[in-house]
Amino acid sequence: MKHGITACEWCLTECNNEDLQCTKCGGPIAVLEPWVLQCGWCSSSNRRDLTTNCKSCGGELPHIPGTPRLPEPPVAPRFLAPGYENRVRYRKNPSFIVGAIFIFFIIPGMCLWPILIFPLIGVFILLWSLKKSKHKLNALKSGVPTRGVILDVFIDMDQHINHRNPVRIDYEFDTPDGTITDYVNVWDETNLRRPAGEHLWVVFNPKNPKENNIWPPLS
Repeated sequence: MKHGITACEWCLTECNNEDLQCTKCGGPIAVLEPWVLQCGWCSSSNRRDLTTNCKSCGGELPHIPGTPRLPEPPVAPRFLAPGYENRVRYRKNPSFIVGAIFIFFIIPGMCLWPILIFPLIGVFILLWSLKKSKHKLNALKSGVPTRGVILDVFIDMDQHINHRNPVRIDYEFDTPDGTITDYVNVWDETNLRRPAGEHLWVVFNPKNPKENNIWPPLS
């Protein structure tokens, strides 16, 4: 099965990905648009049809949408790509950024109560965001691998950063205590091509399966 946008090499008619021959002239099919995926570890773009590891950080890349999932995640403790932990905790953590703004940016001339309340709110948001990111990292490092399946993929219109809406991926996975449903928001719109029913790997904390993540992470 070919992936990406395809067209006939002879008459240039665009064809379905499943077509083996041109529906117009019977000519061979060529891939016009290669699969370019963003690395879930560092967000660098990679020709996924040419490599399995990121050219920038060396991290394992997600599988191409619509193809079989990758082999089972490595045995714990797992190596995380360089810089990924700081990215999850701080630079790509919207809640952490919001908390920092509440703490350090006080509008001059405000009365005493808002000046006291805003830093307190900021501290609460910071601690909550760091705890959440810690759970995510712990799942990737030492979580138990299990088979998961995508339930739905869509643009999440309820959230936006810099006028961009993330792609929300709803998924479920099995644990000894039953099936868990969760979701992740990602920014690489190539993930919109992932169909419902696509299989993936999930790593989770057996003591609290809500602490989980997709392996390898999506960007």
